[in-house]
Amino acid sequence: MTHLDANALVALLRGAPAEEEVVDLLRRGECAIPAPCLTEVVDRMVRRWGVGPDRLSERVGALIDEFVRVIEVDGRTAWRAGEVRAAHYHRTTADLSLADCLLLAGAGPEDEIASSDRAVCAIGRDLGIAVVPLLDSQGKRSKA
Repeated sequence: MTHLDANALVALLRGAPAEEEVVDLLRRGECAIPAPCLTEVVDRMVRRWGVGPDRLSERVGALIDEFVRVIEVDGRTAWRAGEVRAAHYHRTTADLSLADCLLLAGAGPEDEIASSDRAVCAIGRDLGIAVVPLLDSQGKRSKA
């Protein structure tokens, strides 16, 4: 399964450089997003980009109904996310959000994560998780 971070859905919704890559992942099937990453999507799209909640709900709802499974967070994953953040967070070099850590903690050995966030990609690789590095908002791909 491909676990999408918030950046992936935001890129799709905003027509950012990674849009086509995300569309390809969705077409491939078996995509999911942790519930906290979905929270980040809503926050960014409404607060930062001024998209109305009703309009956003229609667009995201259609994606979730058809292409993206929302993964709930259980206690084991929450605990593991705390461990990931404690071990890897750094304010200037690895500014991981809690949602990022839940994304990393929720991916199993057979899963992959798709992100444009350099720290998420690098730490995912360190943890032995397959990574799909997406283009960032500037059209650059993480080398980490």
